[in-house]
Amino acid sequence: MTLDETSRLRILTAPGGAFPVTSIDVDGARLEMFDRDPRTMRDAFLATAAFSERTAVVFGEERWTYGDQWVTVCRLATALRDELGVQPGDRVGIAMRNYPEFIFTFWAAQLIGAVVVPFNGWLRTRELAEVIADARPAVLVADRERIALLASEDLSASGVRHVVGVRCDDALPGATSYAALLDRAGTVTEPPAVQLSPDDPSTILFTSGTTAKPKGALHTHRNHSASLLNKYIRAVGVGPEQPDGSHEILPPAPSVKLVTFPFFHIAGMNTLYTAAYSGHTLVLMYKWDAELAVRLVAEERASEVAGPPFVVQTFLDAAATTTRDLSSLRIIGMGGSAAPTKVIAALAERFGDQVTPRTGYGLTETTSGVVSISAADFARHPDSVGRPLPTAQVAILAEDGTPVEPGREGEIAIRGPQVVRGYMNMPGADDFRGGWFHTGDLGRIDEEGLLYIVGRLKDVVIRGGENINCAEVEAALTAHPEVVEAAALGAPHPQLGEELVAVVRVRPGSSLDAEGLRAFASERLAAFKVPVRVAVSEMPLPRTASGKVIKRDIVTTLQVPDLLQPAAGA
Repeated sequence: MTLDETSRLRILTAPGGAFPVTSIDVDGARLEMFDRDPRTMRDAFLATAAFSERTAVVFGEERWTYGDQWVTVCRLATALRDELGVQPGDRVGIAMRNYPEFIFTFWAAQLIGAVVVPFNGWLRTRELAEVIADARPAVLVADRERIALLASEDLSASGVRHVVGVRCDDALPGATSYAALLDRAGTVTEPPAVQLSPDDPSTILFTSGTTAKPKGALHTHRNHSASLLNKYIRAVGVGPEQPDGSHEILPPAPSVKLVTFPFFHIAGMNTLYTAAYSGHTLVLMYKWDAELAVRLVAEERASEVAGPPFVVQTFLDAAATTTRDLSSLRIIGMGGSAAPTKVIAALAERFGDQVTPRTGYGLTETTSGVVSISAADFARHPDSVGRPLPTAQVAILAEDGTPVEPGREGEIAIRGPQVVRGYMNMPGADDFRGGWFHTGDLGRIDEEGLLYIVGRLKDVVIRGGENINCAEVEAALTAHPEVVEAAALGAPHPQLGEELVAVVRVRPGSSLDAEGLRAFASERLAAFKVPVRVAVSEMPLPRTASGKVIKRDIVTTLQVPDLLQPAAGA
C-alpha cells in the first residue's frame, strides 16, 4: 500500500524516525527543528565523502566526481586560510557566472567558517561596487567579466584584501590566479579542522531589490541546514511497515539536475547544497539557452529542470518541437514567481504523466522554499503554491497583526528555523517582528491548508479608492496564447490618484495590439481593472535573477515613456 504524503512525513518526523523534530529556542521564540545532522554546512559537505565515485558537476566538456570535488575544496579551503588569511567569520565574496568554481568556493569557505557573500552577476559597475562596499568581503573570488567591471574601483576601500581571478589565468592586474592558488596548496586531501555552531553566520544573500535597494539577508548554518533537510526529506522514501512496526528508510535515488537559477540567488544556492548532500549531479550552463537546455537533458539524462515560469515556458517551447530523447525527465519545478496556468497546461500537454510539475513559495529571508506543492494536489489546485514544509509555520495576518479566518486574504507571515535573523547593517528591521517574518506578500489559506499568493502589499494600484491587485491583472493578460509575459503597474492620475496601465511582451511576429489585449482583458476582469493603456513589445521585461519583474525599470528598459503619462483630457 502506498503511503500518502501526510503519513510518510509523520513516520519520518516521529521521535524515533529518521528525521525527528524537536522544539528549540531561537532568540526567545520556540521553533520546530530537525534533531539530526547536518547541523552546519561543513557537516553537509563532509557527508559527500560517501559519493566519491559519482559525478558531482558537469560543465560543457568538464566533469568532476565527488572525489574530485572533495580534493579541490579541501585544497581551496587550505589556501584561503593559510595563504589569504581568511579566518572564521571573515566574508568571502563570489562574483561570477555559474562556473564550477562557484560551487568549490562556496564549500571551501563553509569548511573554514567563513561567510559566503554571492554577488548578483547581472549588476553593472556602480551597482556591484555598492554591494561590495556594503558587505566588505576580505576576499573576492570573481571571473574575468566581473574583474573587468571593477577595474576602476578601489576595492581595498571596501575591505577587500585579495581578489582571486577565476578562468583568467593570464593574471589580470591586481588579481591572484585561482588555478595558481590551488597549485600552491599542494596535495591536501583533508579539510582544515574548525569547530562551528549552528548559530554561526554562513552566508549573506542580497534580496532581489525589485522595488528598493537590495538588502543583505544574514543566514546562519541553522537556516541552511533546516532548508536542506526540508528539501531532502521530500525525496526520501518509506518502505512497507515491518512486523515490528518499523519502516525501511530509502535515501534519494541518484538524480541529474539541470541548473537554471544562478547560484547567487537563494534557489540556486539551495540547489547547490541540497544536491551535494543527496549525491546528485549538477549540470551547469553558462547562460540560459532553451535549445541547449533540451540538448543537455537528452545527453546527460537529466531527471529534473527547475526555474522561473518564463524559463520553463521557453524550455517547453523548445521541447515541443525537438526529436531528442527527453524520457529521463521526471520533475519540472517552477519558482521565483507565480506559475501561469497555461504553463502548467503546456507541461501536461508535452509530457503527460511522465513529468511531475512542482512549485512552491519562499524568499531569500526564508532560505528558499518553505511551502511546496506537486503531483495530485497541483493538478487539483494549479493556482496554489502548496502546504508548509516540516518545521515551517505560515500565517495570514490582518493589518493589526492578528490571524484571519481560512479563506480570507492578508499578509503572509512565516516563522521557523529557516527564517533569517535580519539584514546586514539594518538592526531592528520592521520586516521581523513578533517572532514572524512579514513577507509583504498577500495570500490566503483554504480549508485544506493550501496557500495561495494573491499579490503584493505594495503591488496594488488604488484607483479612486478601488484596490486593483496587479497579479490578478497580469494573470488575465498572460492567459492570451500570444502573450509571453505581462506587468501591470500604476500611473499617476489627477483625479483618481492612480490608474492601471500594463506592458505586455508578445510572441515574435504576433499581430496582437493594445486594443485587442484590452478587449481580451475585459472579458476576464471588472471594467475598473482593465488597463487604460497597454504597451506591446517583443522585448523581454526586465527581471531579477529569480524571475521577478523589476517594475521600476520597465519604462526605461523598454523605452515606453508614454506608459506612465496621464491620458489626454484626464
